[in-house]
Amino acid sequence: MLICCCLAASRAEAQFAPGAAPMRSVSGQFTAVAVGLAAARTAAPTVLETPGGFIVNPGTPAAATEEASLDPALLVISCERIKQSLLLTLGLPDQWRGRVGIFIAPARPQEEGTLLTGMHGGNGWNYELTLPSPIQRRLLVRAVVKALLTEMANRAAGEQSAEIPDWLVAGLSGRLQADGFQELVLQPQISTVGNRLNFGGAEALREQLRRRPALSFQELSWPGAETVAGENYEFFAACSQLFVEQLLRLDDGRSGLRDFVLRQLPRHLNWQTAFLEAYPRHFSQLLDVEKWWGLSCVSFAGTDASARFGEEETWKKLQETLDVPVEVRLSAEALPAPAELTLQEVITDWDAAEAAPVLQHAAAGLALLRMQCAPEFASLIDRYRAALGSYLSDTLGNRPAWTSNHQVTMLASVRYSVCKELARLDQQRAALRPGRVGSATPAAKGSLGAPRPPVQVGSFINNRP
Repeated sequence: MLICCCLAASRAEAQFAPGAAPMRSVSGQFTAVAVGLAAARTAAPTVLETPGGFIVNPGTPAAATEEASLDPALLVISCERIKQSLLLTLGLPDQWRGRVGIFIAPARPQEEGTLLTGMHGGNGWNYELTLPSPIQRRLLVRAVVKALLTEMANRAAGEQSAEIPDWLVAGLSGRLQADGFQELVLQPQISTVGNRLNFGGAEALREQLRRRPALSFQELSWPGAETVAGENYEFFAACSQLFVEQLLRLDDGRSGLRDFVLRQLPRHLNWQTAFLEAYPRHFSQLLDVEKWWGLSCVSFAGTDASARFGEEETWKKLQETLDVPVEVRLSAEALPAPAELTLQEVITDWDAAEAAPVLQHAAAGLALLRMQCAPEFASLIDRYRAALGSYLSDTLGNRPAWTSNHQVTMLASVRYSVCKELARLDQQRAALRPGRVGSATPAAKGSLGAPRPPVQVGSFINNRP
């Protein structure tokens, strides 16, 4: 059994196995020991809702193959190095309060990842971190950063632990690894002289963002299972690191991040509210963050103005961005077939929460296209983005339940308004079609206006991103 709840703080001094030799770090915050399977706390990851304790599994296995065999004496040194790098990034002194007992569990399967346990008692919060060995180095850094950020945020928290967003852990971990990855994690008989990593993933990420939209702020905020599965996690981590890097570039970026972790997170149950409170000069609502992030991604991608699309290519790209590819089954016996829906169909027929990621994806694609479009399409693309942004702000930014009769009526009104605006923009897009061929609105056509077969939707079986 891993943990019940409301464990005594003295537990964080770590009840190590008899005969084990725990090693303590120079600051006294970290204690590490190698343990057997029974003491390794291998229960399935869960989260305790009851105040006073929690269990989280922040360690999605990384795609990198580099592994480190953990030694207690070297591990506590590595933890101190990671902490000092994190404090330097945030511009903070070392004022830790919560102890972290680390259990090195060679018998723990790597696919189970790392396990962070928090305990609240009379002297505040303390923690236990269970690690498999060997462990992928990126996973180790992320696990320690997760524990450090949780400890920082919980210094001012009561029995309810602060909520640490995944992008913050992944983003700051990526930055620390870029600054001095090999020097953070020590291993026996391995030299690290001159073996440093710069932001080596920057160019690879830049090339990816030139070919595909970055994850939206909503996707970074609440990543789905597919977003953090396998190699997809590395793209999530890279986007998270870019998000953190762009935050730090703000004139008050570093102080805002400090305020976010130390002051705002303990005060709010929802970290997004805490984020807005930490950056009031820049973001008044979540839609502002989404817009800023979209422009930051475009700027980072460094699109060359000389590589703009022509009118015909812009038309095609715009059509592809606005079409929503799906697979449909016309009858119970029929095989699924590909089809495209318009944004209006998604807004009208889908649940607002289900439609939001699709519309955000379209908005991100429009932001990228805006930087390379033919000049004639720039204003039109801006109006499409404004329409989607307004709708998302009304239906997602305020997060209404849409359950009462009054709310249902409001939602219907918002849907009608945005669909009316999108239909008007579709007519303007038809007028901009190269050659001015045809008069049908592009909403009923595929790429370049090619006729699209009518979609007799029986049942959707999945959306294709």
